[in-house]
Amino acid sequence: MQMNLELPEEFSEELKKTVTEVVKESLGSFSTDSKYPEFMDKTQCASYLSISIGTFNNWLKNEKIPFMLIGGSYRFKKSEINKFMLSKQK
Repeated sequence: MQMNLELPEEFSEELKKTVTEVVKESLGSFSTDSKYPEFMDKTQCASYLSISIGTFNNWLKNEKIPFMLIGGSYRFKKSEINKFMLSKQK
């Protein structure tokens, strides 16, 4: 059963505007996050965390950042880095 609901034009326009803004904001945050691959090297991961490579290396040594070592190269899974950061939240 289909129901047609007529809204006042002012409300309808405001609703469209609000929905459009929410969608744009959501897509904007998605595209920003997608510039980082799921598996990152040290430099990418430091950039993702907005810290210097020196700070990142200190965290790697002292804070037990989760990583994979593949052929001598460090790789950091973005989802694991996110979990790690949440675990540090106080």
